[in-house]
Amino acid sequence: SVLVPTPRVLTQSVFFSGCGDPEVYPRPDGTAYCTGFPDDAVRVTERPGEEEVRDEKVAMIVDSVRAASGRDGALSAEPSLTQACYLPTTPDGIPMMGAIPGKDGCYVAAGHGCWGILLGPGTGETMAALIATGKTTEHVDISWFDPGRFE
Repeated sequence: SVLVPTPRVLTQSVFFSGCGDPEVYPRPDGTAYCTGFPDDAVRVTERPGEEEVRDEKVAMIVDSVRAASGRDGALSAEPSLTQACYLPTTPDGIPMMGAIPGKDGCYVAAGHGCWGILLGPGTGETMAALIATGKTTEHVDISWFDPGRFE
């Protein structure tokens, strides 16, 4: 993924269809987080900060974002940061949210894949309610996301 300075604060996340299907998430500091072209799922062995940033993947993201937004568009600046990011997923592709079986007071909320950025606020609110009160709000049923399904 790359962080690209923008000439103004952008206000909407954009998911392009075509040009490699890049995703753009604006930030309030006048930058945009741009990502795309995920690899197949692998078991992560690197420790945090040891991920390999592959120049060819960075170039693919930058080229696709520029093609989608225009060569002189809001996303045409050189990236201020490049990084490798893993998409946390589960074996069945369904996120885990809830208490960890057999571990009193331990909870998990992970495995949202590429939707983690957008689902983060709702996941956080749901988990906060669960941890603070022992149940989610009346509007949220997390039974499908039970971490115990992997036991």
